[in-house]
Amino acid sequence: MWGFKLEVEKSLRTKKFWLTLVLILLVYAMAFREVRDNIEGATNPQELLAMSLMDYIAASAFLFIGLYALIAGATAVNSDLENGTVRIALSKPLRRTSYLLGKFLGGGSSIVVAMVLATLMSFVVTKYYGLSLTASLVEDLTLTNLLILLAMLQLLALGLLLSTFVRSSNTALGLALVIFLVTGIVAPQIVDGMAKDKVNSEFGVQKPGLTPQERAAYQERLAEVKKEYHLKYLFYVPQVLMLDVFDDVEKITFNDDGTYTLKYLGVKHAIGENLAQTALIVGLIPIYLGISVFRFGKMDLR
Repeated sequence: MWGFKLEVEKSLRTKKFWLTLVLILLVYAMAFREVRDNIEGATNPQELLAMSLMDYIAASAFLFIGLYALIAGATAVNSDLENGTVRIALSKPLRRTSYLLGKFLGGGSSIVVAMVLATLMSFVVTKYYGLSLTASLVEDLTLTNLLILLAMLQLLALGLLLSTFVRSSNTALGLALVIFLVTGIVAPQIVDGMAKDKVNSEFGVQKPGLTPQERAAYQERLAEVKKEYHLKYLFYVPQVLMLDVFDDVEKITFNDDGTYTLKYLGVKHAIGENLAQTALIVGLIPIYLGISVFRFGKMDLR
């Protein structure tokens, strides 16, 4: 309990945490105008609002909270080694396992605070546009934040694992940035390119040469192959899997005239359609934590 309280206080006092909150506020400040444009004159403003809010919560998580979680974990153990905190903490009747889990729970608590802020901002946007917080909207936002929280906890656990291998906090910080950029931005672009090449070869022609009907089939097949490739090559990137789940919150139907129709299906439906992605997001957390505990138990803390 002592270690947990200490880690929560430390997490909430860091500049990284407060910078993350400021960036989230900036994202929502930009959201106000775009949300208004999206729902203006819409026949289903409640559903469009829900989709817009989910997009902004996911964007906040992908761009800011995810990076914060990975960095917080990656500098957790090694920074305490550098300043001697870990030796002082373990001089008390505190086991190494309890100490490490306290680091994880403390960092996780700060992520929860950031997610609560993102949710509250969603409610502010809803009330600002005069729309009611229906039970279905609250349920969808709750499920959205729960899934995002699990994805962020996986990044925190991965960072914690990294911190047990890299003794320098500065090196770990740089390595965390590289991992975040490569796995979250560069690798998805490469994998999506591979998926596009596969679909192009299946259709035998390039996209501009397709008829409207063929283009609709092309888009549906491309989305299907991208998700398939993400599971195969990016199963360890929770941000990507999280966005794949959210893609099924709505169904896009491509029309013969080249336009498309959106139908809102809900977050519960999306999770049900992506059980493998959800299982990977949840399942890798204890695996990373288990390896971290084992590694920390073998570390020379001198």
